[in-house]
Amino acid sequence: MKTRFLAVSAIAVASILVFFVVDSMNLDRLCAEKDGVRNGDMCIIETFETEIDETDITESDFDFSKVRTMKPNTMEFFYYPNPGDVANRDVFQKFILIRLPEELGGDADDVSAFRAYSSLSVGVHCQVKYWPDEGRKRMEDPCWGSMYRPIDGANMYPYPVMTDSPLGLPYLDLSIDDYGSLYVEPPVWTMQENGVIGVGRIMSMQEIRHGSQILVDSYEKINPNHPEIPVDFAGLALAEISSHHNRVNARYSDFGSLYHQDISFEVRNVSAQDQKSFSNMAKPNSEFWQIDDTVIRIGGSAMDENSKQPEKFHDYDVEFILDGFTYAITGSDLELLKTFIVLHYFQEGNYDDMFLVSSTVEQ
Repeated sequence: MKTRFLAVSAIAVASILVFFVVDSMNLDRLCAEKDGVRNGDMCIIETFETEIDETDITESDFDFSKVRTMKPNTMEFFYYPNPGDVANRDVFQKFILIRLPEELGGDADDVSAFRAYSSLSVGVHCQVKYWPDEGRKRMEDPCWGSMYRPIDGANMYPYPVMTDSPLGLPYLDLSIDDYGSLYVEPPVWTMQENGVIGVGRIMSMQEIRHGSQILVDSYEKINPNHPEIPVDFAGLALAEISSHHNRVNARYSDFGSLYHQDISFEVRNVSAQDQKSFSNMAKPNSEFWQIDDTVIRIGGSAMDENSKQPEKFHDYDVEFILDGFTYAITGSDLELLKTFIVLHYFQEGNYDDMFLVSSTVEQ
């Protein structure tokens, strides 16, 4: 049996989506008729589809000219399955309802614009919150620092539990009726289905890549003149992407915690400073490679024998200019990075066509 939630106030009769104006007298009547719990100017009603008498909710009760909808890129907390039990709140029943940002489909007038996730983080049981800020737009756990993307609830980084499988927040399946009310479909609380509250949900890499493809499609729609951003890079899947003016930042991950790997990726319009920097082949701790007419500079802490960073944090920075854009890529496996760069950006060549021009790395 699926559950519908109506939050009714003296100002508004509200499902999660739709708000109607109603006066306090009608609020008392509705609250009494629906066995709701009056809490100040709010009445919380739990109803079931098989028990709803739609004749009790007629146009004469509401002013439909006042209908408002939850805005894209916003969130609300709610409780399930007992929203009316205000005296016994249980954090394991607390959820986040998100209307996605417009670029991720939040402007759609259907259920695809919404996501509902458990508000308890994976493993550490800290309350997560959705942050709508530009360059952020994700759920975050303030205790551990874990980040979850809103499109599918996947845990991007860091990982509070040791596992070799991608994990995500437990979620609720939603549906919507002709009146704009959201319904919660009956969940199956197992790791392979809706997940286990406080533990997480096992996700397949196919699910991860499906969410990543939505991110790529959104990016291409907003930035039609920018270079393509691949869903996979050097064996890792796109975790998140953000764009600001002429700069795009992305991060790729294996979405696992046992042998975690990630790659940061940036592409920006080439600047005069970029041109000047690439002409300086005396930059210390760097190698300069060439393929076709393009010079690829490789640096980073992994190229510096005097680096004070622990070896496990050593990374390679790979930069090149192509078709008016500067690419800056950071990762730990240099050969894998070089192989993918040639395969993806120099498709008419092959790895053996790349040759070393000069090096300032201390031997």
